[in-house]
Amino acid sequence: MPWWSWILIWVALTAVALLLYVLIGYRLFRKFMAVLSEVQAAGSRLSFISATAPAAPEKAFQPAVFADPEEERRRYDEGKAVRKDARRERRVQRRIQHGQPRAWRDIPGL
Repeated sequence: MPWWSWILIWVALTAVALLLYVLIGYRLFRKFMAVLSEVQAAGSRLSFISATAPAAPEKAFQPAVFADPEEERRRYDEGKAVRKDARRERRVQRRIQHGQPRAWRDIPGL
């Protein structure tokens, strides 16, 4: 093989590689633009939701380490009672929904 055939082979390989890189770059660019349009659409939907929803007042964080232990115990017990009542209410509603009889413990005040 003459020496100039090697130059032609390498030029052809480089041209094919360059063409492949251009095609991959073009496909990547199109996919990136599609993702950007989706992000823009999602952003406009989310900005619409956040504009209509009122912002909740943010309560200042206070570590429980510096709080009064009796006050924290009272808050814990109150929360525990609220969670217990909520579980009881969900259990009663579930039993009513499924047609099951209520238990005596589900009746408040007994």
